[in-house]
Amino acid sequence: MLKSMQNILLQNCTVFKNSILSDLELRGFFYQCTDHEGLINAINSGTVTFYVGFDPTGKSLHVGHLLWIRLVNQLQKLGLKPIILAGGATGKIGDPSGKDKMRSMLTYEELEENISLIVAKLSNLINFKDTESHNKAVLVNNDDWTKDVKYIEFLRDFGSVVSVNKMLTMDSVRSRLERERHLSFLEFNYMLLQAFDFYVLHRDYGCTLQIGGSDQWSNIIQGVDLIRRKSNAQSFGLSIPLLLTSSGQKMGKTEKGAVWLDEKMTTPFDFWQYWRNVDDKDVVKLLKLFCDDLTVNEIDSYEKSIGTKEINEAKIILADSVTKFVHGDSVLAEIKSKSDNMFYGDKRDASTFNVAAGTLLCDFLVTCGSCQSKSSAKKLIEGGGVKLDGVAVSDVWHKLEVGCIVSVGKKHFYKIDVT
Repeated sequence: MLKSMQNILLQNCTVFKNSILSDLELRGFFYQCTDHEGLINAINSGTVTFYVGFDPTGKSLHVGHLLWIRLVNQLQKLGLKPIILAGGATGKIGDPSGKDKMRSMLTYEELEENISLIVAKLSNLINFKDTESHNKAVLVNNDDWTKDVKYIEFLRDFGSVVSVNKMLTMDSVRSRLERERHLSFLEFNYMLLQAFDFYVLHRDYGCTLQIGGSDQWSNIIQGVDLIRRKSNAQSFGLSIPLLLTSSGQKMGKTEKGAVWLDEKMTTPFDFWQYWRNVDDKDVVKLLKLFCDDLTVNEIDSYEKSIGTKEINEAKIILADSVTKFVHGDSVLAEIKSKSDNMFYGDKRDASTFNVAAGTLLCDFLVTCGSCQSKSSAKKLIEGGGVKLDGVAVSDVWHKLEVGCIVSVGKKHFYKIDVT
């Protein structure tokens, strides 16, 4: 059943055709849904309230959370009402999804601090304040309805309708057991707590849709099932794909660590540069997700630029758009000024070099006199001392392209002409 759902969603992006969700699906926002037709009918019949949860496992959200936030924005524009859940309770346990071991336990004080920092950032990215809007976002904390729950009563009321047999088949549990990794009873309860969240939000706020990453699917459908069993009501689950690179790695990982949304943990300039330096193969996908001012057809036109210098134009559009969204117009303006001054300088002073097609960057650094030997050139590149068109490069085997600007330090610029 689950596999058939996935296959349906992956066939030509036609599941939500002719609905208000069709453009979002074409852009790649959706992965699985418990009931496509039912959800479309619910949206068409009136306002749908949905929720997205953020566990406070760190002091900041990271790049991987951006897709959730962008989807909240888009659904809110379409008239759906968002509930943003801070996981004060679930954060005390930790989701076992995709993990081989239990998360480090945070103190309650650390969790409260993390929540305050995360909420402060979310308040700048999601509309909580429009008093004239019927669907302004609502902020809740699941610790408010969980902290006073009595264990025996909870087991009698909810444990009695939840199947352990079914829980053992869920991906988040089964994958850990198949790898013969320890799964604590504490973590095993995470799925039930998240299902309880959906039940409470459905009961108290009329929430009928839960949205989460594809790795949350097991938890999502558990909540849908709990509402059906306890309230005899219909609800929906919708998952979005994890933000992965073309090589299958989670986006937002660099040699320096995670790319955070908090400017104190990842500077806005480093944040911009991360997006400016994404792999060519990822640009079109990311533009569809993060640049809603461009149509899908306009973005698809960049496919022919992959692997050429022209793709850099799309990378700059992407970097500008995401940075503006997270850090604002004024910060982006400062970044653009800094990047121009730091990386390009006065291009009239750039020396033009004719090189053979396929020339390696490390060989060029020796040819132009910036390095005494190939080994020193490699060390300079690996140390981040060389940039191409304003972006640091760490690949010592990078091949030069016609028209690119090689900058070594802050004063030496070379324009490449390939013969």
